[in-house]
Amino acid sequence: MTRQSDQDFSENRKKIEKTFVEGDMHNSLFGSLQPGKKLDATSLGSTNPYAQQTNTGLGNTSIRNGTDILPNGKDPIPLGSGTVVGLLGCGGMAKVYKIWNEKLEVFRAVKILLPNQQSDLKSRFETEVKITAKLHHPNIVEIYNVGEWNGLPYLEMEFIDGESLETFISKHGKLPDSVSNSIAIFIARALAYSHCQEFLIYGKTYHGVIHRDLKPANIMISKNGDVRLMDFGIARPTETSLHTVEGNIVGTMQYLSPEQMDGVDIDCRTDIYSFGAILYEMLTGTKTFPQDTITNLMKKKIMNDYRRFTDFDFHISPMLSKTSQKCLQLNREDRYPNMETLLRELESIHRSISNEPPAKVIKLFQANPESFGSFRRKNSIAKFSGKILVPISAVAIIAALITFFLLTGPDIKLGNEKTVASVTPEQPSMEQSTDTRSPVTESPQTTDSLKPLSSSENKPVSNNAESVKKPEAKPAGTVKPKPKPQKVPSVTKKPLQETIRQESPKPELSAVEKLKLKYESSDLLETGKKAAIAGAYSDVITALEKVDENGPEGQLRTLLLFEAYLKTNRNKDALYIANSKNYNDAQYDFLCAKMYESMGKTGQALQLFQSALTKPSVVRSRNEIRNDALYYTAIIWSKNHVQNPSPESRIQALNAWNIVKRAYSNKPDHPRFKKANSELASIQ
Repeated sequence: MTRQSDQDFSENRKKIEKTFVEGDMHNSLFGSLQPGKKLDATSLGSTNPYAQQTNTGLGNTSIRNGTDILPNGKDPIPLGSGTVVGLLGCGGMAKVYKIWNEKLEVFRAVKILLPNQQSDLKSRFETEVKITAKLHHPNIVEIYNVGEWNGLPYLEMEFIDGESLETFISKHGKLPDSVSNSIAIFIARALAYSHCQEFLIYGKTYHGVIHRDLKPANIMISKNGDVRLMDFGIARPTETSLHTVEGNIVGTMQYLSPEQMDGVDIDCRTDIYSFGAILYEMLTGTKTFPQDTITNLMKKKIMNDYRRFTDFDFHISPMLSKTSQKCLQLNREDRYPNMETLLRELESIHRSISNEPPAKVIKLFQANPESFGSFRRKNSIAKFSGKILVPISAVAIIAALITFFLLTGPDIKLGNEKTVASVTPEQPSMEQSTDTRSPVTESPQTTDSLKPLSSSENKPVSNNAESVKKPEAKPAGTVKPKPKPQKVPSVTKKPLQETIRQESPKPELSAVEKLKLKYESSDLLETGKKAAIAGAYSDVITALEKVDENGPEGQLRTLLLFEAYLKTNRNKDALYIANSKNYNDAQYDFLCAKMYESMGKTGQALQLFQSALTKPSVVRSRNEIRNDALYYTAIIWSKNHVQNPSPESRIQALNAWNIVKRAYSNKPDHPRFKKANSELASIQ
């Protein structure tokens, strides 16, 4: 080897070592994340300290300092092997474009470094290209080409037509155990491969690659159910030591391993820790460490204080819970020794919980999430449901017996008919005994009983004694005198007209028909929805109680009724729904929480408010439910602090109202924003 080649090799070795050593280049980037600094209150998502965010909108070409260099994603500019057709995303380090390769007739993705990046970040980008290009696995995004565009390095890679796991969880909330395990298997396969892969880079052979930035945003799920691991932007060979300077941390805060935060040398088990946090998020629908400030986040992570699986009110596979907990151990010696061991564990679990291969499980869930059913709830609602259902059943039986008696019992006549039925020849009424007018003689055949007037006779039934005559015996041969014709009209004409008018009243609309007219809809479910929007909860009940709860939109109907019962203080009906239903729905959990809050069971209410943050919803937007849940959580913590003041209750109340304040920070005139300010001032 020549002296020049020795010098080049030495420089390349320094280059890769420099890439994997974090220095003071991060001070300006991470310095803004001081104690008390707030993270994104909405997503609590990626916070990458080395990645300085720009003010660039996705539709804007301006990157930094007004430089118009990169494509805006709208114009068909040549890039890589094709032409730009859209913008897929923008991070603090690079932009990703969707391009169309006309020759191959395929879409691809091109990741291009942002201009004006520091040299160390450029080296990091180039190293990512070299490492990822050597990884060929069905669960890792494939790299096809590298190059430069206007002096900016780019890499061309496989385009995944789908969504990130972060979006997937946000859309579906908690994933079924079999789906979580299936996705985890594919991630584990990719990591087991990368951790064991040997490759040559900068003239040296390395064994294995640690990803170091595992998070749901870096995992893609295609529309066909394929899972791909991507973004090896801060990956490094396992043999290369990592050092941190002045507390600088590389990675995404919520998923960092303790050793990454401590700045000690790391190995493949740091990816296992992050993997456990991702598995936790799939199983529960919430982040392992959802804290919204750096101070709280660091404190919780140092203590490894996260919400345990047993604290959730829905069922989670004990085997998967145990797997995630083992991955999340503070001491890396207590975790799985390597990804291969973890992968075998996951595949063993999968065989016990599903008869379908992992790929098919994901496809089935994508095609029809409802086919996986709702999650089994194990909170205290179910514990006392029998005590509630027994008296409800007893009341229902009594009501049924009363109804049966009314329908099958003696025919009780009211009004005029009662008067006629009570008069018999043997027991004349007082009015009959005092009648002084000439009696009407009837034939012997009619004296056995008094026959009611038939409709053909057109004679009204009257309380007047003149309508009933006491029969009297007549001598043989006596001719029955004809009744005086003028008396019949005088007695019956007016009552007859009134009776006809009463028998033919103008039909009156039912309450349901009135609602249909009021809300201009013949569909009762639609009528109930409109009434709910208008806040007319009595109308909601009238309309939706007529709708079949087992219909195609039975869940929507029941949830609207649930809210209406709570709003109208029909607490027994609301409690019946809470005990008889079990929906994997944010609104359902929110309403159950409100019910418990009204019953003074604040502990259960707080759990359900938090659970509502992790579920999808068929009634309202998740953001609305989230804001409501945060607001009522803050109210509960305030009441707890007033009733039992302590340093802990004060901190809980302050944190809760700070979250509410941030949620409404763009609406300073909103009553809840003002309420948050008022509460914070009083608690201080």
